[in-house]
Amino acid sequence: MIDELIKNDSLLQFLLNNSHFTKTQIDSLLLAFEYKIEGYSLGEIVKLRDSGPVTKGSYGRSLKQSKRNFSKSLYTLVLAIYLGILDVNTLNSMIELSNKLKSIKELELPPNIIEQVEDLVEEICDRVTADKVI
Repeated sequence: MIDELIKNDSLLQFLLNNSHFTKTQIDSLLLAFEYKIEGYSLGEIVKLRDSGPVTKGSYGRSLKQSKRNFSKSLYTLVLAIYLGILDVNTLNSMIELSNKLKSIKELELPPNIIEQVEDLVEEICDRVTADKVI
């Protein structure tokens, strides 16, 4: 599933490469999200992996790893907020960017969109490590 999505989406490839997820983990997470909602059985879902059919155990392990990475990412954000490292304005900027990216997902992305995302993330990290409250 992920192979088809990243084929023509350089932004998705960039985001995946800079996330805590492996391609297999995000593939498993996407399959679980999309096909469980549609009522597919586990036996049907394991046949849809990009790497070809896998065992239920293999799929389960990669799904468990992706859930753990997703959970840790959320806890990381909550921790940063709790400690005052991130504030509401910074989160709003990230949400605004995410909403814009989602709304233009089906359109041709501007040529510098990856740089814009990278610049925002770097700016936030720079402010945090420069002992400035954001």
